[in-house]
Amino acid sequence: MNAREVALACLIDLSQVEASVSSIIDIAFDRNNLETRERRLANALVYGVIRWKKQLDWVLKHFVNPRFQLDVRHRSILRLGTFQLLHLDGIPPHAAIYETVQLAKKNRKTAGFINAVLREIQRKKTELSYPTLKTHPIDHISNRLSYPKWLVKRWIHTHGVSWTLSFCEASNQIAPLTIRANSLVTNREVLNDSLKTEGFNTKLSNISPDGIVIENRTIPSDSEANPHREFSQKALLNRADVYAQDESAMLVPCLLISENTKLVVDLCAAPGGKTTHIGSLMQNKGKIIAVDISEKKIEILCENCIRLGVENVETKVLDLTKDNLSFISAADAVLIDVPCSGFGTLRRHPDIRWNKTEEQLHALNRLQYGLLQNAAKHVKKGCILVYSTCTIDPTENEKIIKRFIKNNPKFSVEHVGELLPNITETAITQDGFLQTFPHEHGVDGTFAARLRRVI
Repeated sequence: MNAREVALACLIDLSQVEASVSSIIDIAFDRNNLETRERRLANALVYGVIRWKKQLDWVLKHFVNPRFQLDVRHRSILRLGTFQLLHLDGIPPHAAIYETVQLAKKNRKTAGFINAVLREIQRKKTELSYPTLKTHPIDHISNRLSYPKWLVKRWIHTHGVSWTLSFCEASNQIAPLTIRANSLVTNREVLNDSLKTEGFNTKLSNISPDGIVIENRTIPSDSEANPHREFSQKALLNRADVYAQDESAMLVPCLLISENTKLVVDLCAAPGGKTTHIGSLMQNKGKIIAVDISEKKIEILCENCIRLGVENVETKVLDLTKDNLSFISAADAVLIDVPCSGFGTLRRHPDIRWNKTEEQLHALNRLQYGLLQNAAKHVKKGCILVYSTCTIDPTENEKIIKRFIKNNPKFSVEHVGELLPNITETAITQDGFLQTFPHEHGVDGTFAARLRRVI
């Protein structure tokens, strides 16, 4: 199978099963021995079609007669072709059309239909006119930038049209690869210099003292692909001095650790990005208890600890909604990185926008507040409790914390600004919470609140 055939198979699978884009692609690559440049193209095609699905369908409805009932396979083929024509400048239109039509070549009539539609889109794509932003902001953003209407409506209601437009545009960009230098074995200046020597285009993070940004992660066309880069990148992410992590996520552990911190409990800890960061900040001293509900995920956490040389971690497999959490009472600091919508990570996980509903958000809110309450019951006086998410929705973030403080007067909010000296002031809310946004700070959307039990 070639790149487009693999991409088509992935898109069909994604329409039939509940799974992440990355997991479906990984399975496809295991089954098909593609060359490096073909894997890169297949990856770009699958992520691109998923990211731009609503826009692609909006365009297609202008060129496909409504009486045609497209099945999953043929709609996916048309989406693949339309995505290449609209978004992949590195592939000549005639090549994109020809290769896409080949996916339907077994049926001459269908192949002719797909060829005609794609050639019409090539000729007339610049004539299409989206609903105007001024008079129909929800339809404009939803169709032009490819987001569900209910989400666009929700964000406009919360933040306004301008903010929503900027957020959606930024969240459609492909995020760079960002890594955390493992301070147990190196520092980021040494690591950065070595990466430059190896040919990576890097820069130091502006907001994380351990972060490095690797530029030019966008997938090139076939002719531009470097056959050695994917191997180098894969080898890089398996090294002991590196952990792949967004810059914003690197900020959260910094809110936990002080000179007197000897025992940290990390709830919802897998796969271990924050756990291993806490371990490096503690320089393998003291103890970390890492908890997760999934035994399989705890195994991955342990593998990451071994790779990075983090030796002060004890693990527990527990259900935080019902199991005994009394062990928390000995902790100096507790991190609860709760399950969330993940809307702050749309640059990396474009499928999230299609996999969430308002009902699911309400259920998440109940779970998030319940987990925070359950952990707080066992926290001792003076203990730090950090609540964090990778989302931008206030109902999962500041509204949870304000409700918690109102119902738990033994706790107070501590301003995070002094603990994050490299962070821009715009990433600290008026209430002293951390909140980053991709369009304002160039990183994923992350929220964190630092609480202390004072009574």
